[in-house]
Amino acid sequence: MNSEFAEQINSHLEKLNFGKAINIAETELRKLPESDFHYILDKSLVAQADDLATWTESFYNLATKKNKVGALYFEMNEFDINTDYWYIDSFAFSNDGGLDLGDMEWLCDFDTDSQTETETVFKIDGYEPLQDAFENIELDTDDLQKSRDWCEQIIIARFMELMTTAYTIAKTKKLNWATVPIYFTEHSYDFIVKSDK
Repeated sequence: MNSEFAEQINSHLEKLNFGKAINIAETELRKLPESDFHYILDKSLVAQADDLATWTESFYNLATKKNKVGALYFEMNEFDINTDYWYIDSFAFSNDGGLDLGDMEWLCDFDTDSQTETETVFKIDGYEPLQDAFENIELDTDDLQKSRDWCEQIIIARFMELMTTAYTIAKTKKLNWATVPIYFTEHSYDFIVKSDK
């Protein structure tokens, strides 16, 4: 992960201003020579938000049968090295530990009965050409490395935009999981975002 690039958009992600974050990253990517990583440009994931809201409702309802749920946490898999398929994992917590980027240890204390089973993760569709790019492209120029790095930032921002859109849908439909705060990030990324609840 390119921390210099991340710093340029993380403040916007934190404010849930995904449009601004994506615009910055896409503008930078467009300055670079065309590559397979440019496939990400203008490719939103929000069309999957309704399905994600329904999937999360099922997970939440199952988790509440086992424990009280005070917060939900979602991770996109570490997509740059796990290229077979990209997906979202979910975890339920009995208490909301709050957002403190210096100390998010409470996220390690999830109940193993309240996490997504491997076979029931939410699969992200539409980015398959990027999965191939991350798997196969030799990064033999600085421009290609920068293209990959900006693509990573856009994927993370698009995932976060998807989560927030699904949460908004859940609120509109008065789904059960919309009553608790949600946290989300990409696995191994040290920047976590909290919903606006």
